[in-house]
Amino acid sequence: MHLFELSKLSLSGTGKIIVFVHSHKCYKLRQKISKALQRRSQAIRNALSRFNLQAAALVPPRPQLTWKDIVEYSFLGEFDLLRQSRSDIRTLDWTKPAHREATVKYFKLQHAHEEIQCLNIEICRLHTAIHDEELTVNATINSLLISNKPVGLELQRQWRSCAAINAAHLFRLD
Repeated sequence: MHLFELSKLSLSGTGKIIVFVHSHKCYKLRQKISKALQRRSQAIRNALSRFNLQAAALVPPRPQLTWKDIVEYSFLGEFDLLRQSRSDIRTLDWTKPAHREATVKYFKLQHAHEEIQCLNIEICRLHTAIHDEELTVNATINSLLISNKPVGLELQRQWRSCAAINAAHLFRLD
């Protein structure tokens, strides 16, 4: 018997995906899990009641679970803690919430470092693009001032506001 009828949630094969809580796929997956849990909440509550009755009857008694515990589970792998086996895995370090939270924070920090590297590259690209645009537009304005002065003056007037915005971006980038 599946304790929480997770097979009915249409979530098979999703447990291994949730490694990086911050990724877009994981957000969608958590949303799917949340909606599925809401749809199946009464079945989950019934299973939780049966689980707590059985857990109390075991020797030694297993800890009771609350609805809050279930709702706060961030990935399906934590539901595996509900399955009792011959050896009690609840004493292992990886089952402790503090260790899982530390691991999540570690991976978030790693991702932040990767993001900083990507942003440094993007900053260089943006700086180069602004510089190249300035050269191209100034050359075009100079060419138009010779060949078609009214159009060149209008383009020069409009370019001033764009150049001011680019200057503000360059100021922040440096």
